[in-house]
Amino acid sequence: MAGCPHAALRTLRQTAATRRINNVEQGLRLLAGVALVLRATASKMPAIFEIAGWFIVLSSIVLLVIPLRWHSAYAIWWADRLPIVAVRAISPLSVMAGIGVIYAAI
Repeated sequence: MAGCPHAALRTLRQTAATRRINNVEQGLRLLAGVALVLRATASKMPAIFEIAGWFIVLSSIVLLVIPLRWHSAYAIWWADRLPIVAVRAISPLSVMAGIGVIYAAI
């Protein structure tokens, strides 16, 4: 995102572009959500892990059952409106959040 913000926005535009892309994306999100729920009791922040995990699981299920065109249109709407500077600004926050999840999980 920091180095190639245009590529990040192109990727965002492709979210839910096809049923296959949507199913793979949601399947991976669902797996991540289940992993958070299963790891919750052993984590440094069990309540947060469990809440976040269930939110991810449930939102993934919703995104699997709503009409694909809704999900795709939402992704395209954001890709068309996010300025490059915002994509670059968000990138370190994403990295820090990922590091935080890893730290809290061990």
